[in-house]
Amino acid sequence: MIDPTDIRLQDRVRMRKPHACGGTDWQVVRLGTDIGIVCLTCQHRVLLPRSKFAKRVKVFLSRGPEVPPLPSTS
Repeated sequence: MIDPTDIRLQDRVRMRKPHACGGTDWQVVRLGTDIGIVCLTCQHRVLLPRSKFAKRVKVFLSRGPEVPPLPSTS
């Protein structure tokens, strides 16, 4: 099982409750204090705080590319 706090851009997730359009699958498009997701059925964008996002995710369908750590400048 994947840790819901390990979120990457382009992750595809299934949420616990369906969107108003009936879709349950979303894609992560923004990372930060809030997580930006887009409904894959109707393309509606939503911003959720990380804590709410972690509670509402049911399963990760596919993972986005892993970002390598930044090189050290020392």
